Amino acid sequence: MRKRGWIATAGLAAAALSAACSSPPNPAPEVPVEAATKQDRSALVGKWTGEYSSQDTGRSGSIVFELKKGDKQNAQGDVLMWPKGSKALAPSEVKALPEDQWKTMPQILGISFVQSKGNYITGTMDPYMDPDCSCEVHTTFGGSIDGDVIVGEFTIERIDHPGKAAKGKWKVTRQKA
Repeated sequence: MRKRGWIATAGLAAAALSAACSSPPNPAPEVPVEAATKQDRSALVGKWTGEYSSQDTGRSGSIVFELKKGDKQNAQGDVLMWPKGSKALAPSEVKALPEDQWKTMPQILGISFVQSKGNYITGTMDPYMDPDCSCEVHTTFGGSIDGDVIVGEFTIERIDHPGKAAKGKWKVTRQKA
């Protein structure tokens, strides 16, 4: 049963990567967005793509976030996490992986909330299973908006050991229409 979950995750990872590279509508999950003012909301309008990395965890990945003009509440977006040692695999290769290597498979992580105030955004990710500790973690992030670029940092904390955290950096760029 667990193997099927990773196969589905690999398929979703391929879909997310495809979505990040093409212009059809964003199939990513909805993300609640809260903005202090109309200007704060309009500063986030557009399709943002970029990357994140953490020296603490050795992981990196891609970010896709889109807020369409006129959307009152929600945007769409997700994060594709590439654990250290992971590589793109064909579905037949995924089926043949020993169980201990499944944790090196990419995972799609959900963005649970984004808040914009002034030139700064904050947010949280849905909790997920960390491939290193096989434990549930919670991620918060913040970043500064400068025109078509947002640069920020994030913190990953184990839910069972608050205070023990890993940090990283991220950057997204608004795509030209």
